[in-house]
Amino acid sequence: MTKFDDDLGAALTAEDKAFLADLENGRGLFEQLGATLHGPMRFWSYIVGIATFLLFLLAIYCGWQAFHAADVRETILWSAGFVALFQGIGLLKMWMFDRMNLLSLLAEMKKIELRVAQLSDRAG
Repeated sequence: MTKFDDDLGAALTAEDKAFLADLENGRGLFEQLGATLHGPMRFWSYIVGIATFLLFLLAIYCGWQAFHAADVRETILWSAGFVALFQGIGLLKMWMFDRMNLLSLLAEMKKIELRVAQLSDRAG
């Protein structure tokens, strides 16, 4: 057994093993989304969620105003606002899905660490 194996086995606590046991079942979309609302980045996840909702409301308002505009210029301006706001929503959603992907990758790395520690325990 190498020093790396010893360090890895020592680094995995009971909490890590319980966390990995929870991950074994896999997570659905909403469970992954809920996981972004915990941990050190939870403040930003809440901000992104609120901002996405507000941009959606503004986009609906712009779309409504575009349909009820008096002339073509107003219609174009309200429609441009509608498109720009939905692009903003898309960017915020991309950030959130990247965050979910990062958490998923971290969970997979924890699984690998646990497997390596278990294999080193069996070998040693």
